[in-house]
Amino acid sequence: MRVPSPRSGGADEVGGGATSAGGARRAAARAARATAAGTRGRGVYLLVTVMTLVAAAVLSVTVGRHYRALTSTSEFFHRHAYTPSYDPISNVERGLQPNTIDTRTSKPDPSIRAISISPTGVDLLVGGQVHHSFPQQASVNGLPQLASIVNDPDWLEYDGQGHAVLHAALVVVGQTAFTIDAPVTSLVLESRRGVLLGAESGTLAIDGVSIRPSAPNPDPGQRALDQRQPFIVAASRSQLIISHSHLSTLGRDWNSSYGVSWTDGASGSITNSEVDHTFIATYTDAAHDVTIANNWLHDNALYGVDPHSNSTRIVVRQNLSEHNGRHGIIFSDNVTDSVVEDNVARDNHLNGIMMDAQSTGNRIVGNSVTGNRGDGLVLASSPHNVLTNNTVTDNRIGVMVRGADGDEGVTLRGNEIRGNQLASQGISLAGNKVSGNGTTWRPRVLAVIWSLVPVTILLLIGFTRTLRRRRGRAVGRGHRPSAVTIGA
Repeated sequence: MRVPSPRSGGADEVGGGATSAGGARRAAARAARATAAGTRGRGVYLLVTVMTLVAAAVLSVTVGRHYRALTSTSEFFHRHAYTPSYDPISNVERGLQPNTIDTRTSKPDPSIRAISISPTGVDLLVGGQVHHSFPQQASVNGLPQLASIVNDPDWLEYDGQGHAVLHAALVVVGQTAFTIDAPVTSLVLESRRGVLLGAESGTLAIDGVSIRPSAPNPDPGQRALDQRQPFIVAASRSQLIISHSHLSTLGRDWNSSYGVSWTDGASGSITNSEVDHTFIATYTDAAHDVTIANNWLHDNALYGVDPHSNSTRIVVRQNLSEHNGRHGIIFSDNVTDSVVEDNVARDNHLNGIMMDAQSTGNRIVGNSVTGNRGDGLVLASSPHNVLTNNTVTDNRIGVMVRGADGDEGVTLRGNEIRGNQLASQGISLAGNKVSGNGTTWRPRVLAVIWSLVPVTILLLIGFTRTLRRRRGRAVGRGHRPSAVTIGA
């Protein structure tokens, strides 16, 4: 019996096997491409979303906010150069003009006159020499008694109705105390060289009196070296105590002649008073334990409050300092261990409250600083100060720190910094409430920008899908396999 031999496959069967294997490979390749395409698609959509959100954020900052320009604070103000000199009280007692610099070569001027009140009595000085003496067994009590002792209206007038006129300097010396108060309510100081109210190692008190010069400021630009305007000054460890008074149009641009001054170890206070249109309302130089409280200090040529040059333990509390030609309150040149508390410094032509030139160890607490043309709170080369619980609004820069040592040892906490052209410069505002500085948001513009975000994302994703589908079809047509012909 014949056994059939094994049958070999035909050509068509071999070709069919090859075709089946190639199809499997193509299917696998298509699946791999589809997976890769899906992954790329998700990445593209994520990128579109992120770019849209970034664009919206950029538009919010650039278009959705209104930026205010930082204004310049440069403004010309004429001041005379500082020249060391004797204090004006010493010059007047020598018969010299208050602004005399060289006392060795200057000659006494008989037009310089002074009423000197001492423990032994009253002296009238003319050109530095005693013109008349009135010995007293007891201290002189007030202007009416002094006018009666002098008994010369060319020196001092009193009308018996509360009004007095002083034609010479009045100086309290040598541990003497003198008070200007009721029944006097008005005191006019003649506008002439050498007229002042002063204390030198004595105590001068002023209570409930309106004091002004006999003539308005003859030099509104403050350019003359001596505007012949009277002033009030305490020197040489004396005391000056002012309360419930109105002081107007006093002072000039000369050492310790600015308006109301405490110098050379003096102390005292000014409280519940108004000081306006002076050169500097209140000034200290190497003074200590001076209290400036509950006053209205306004429209002065330079500053409302100006503790200066090695003054210490100065208390500035609950004052309104406004519309002054420069700063509302400034400490300058090593003013230390002092307090600026619960004041309002507003609408001044430069800064609200300023620490300058190594004024350190001070506390600036609970003040309202608003609407000043310059900056709100300023530390200029003055580290180691505490600034807390202040409200600083509508200034050029809210808090400015500059100069040597920067913000070293500075405590800045619990302040509200709002609506300034710039929130701060030179210091971080962490720990403070900060809002609306430098810019204002445009809510309607922001609403439009962010309402368009989802629409934009959907449109871009749809557009991207359409492009990818078209590209996929084009690629598919370009890679379609050709027919395979297998020979017989």
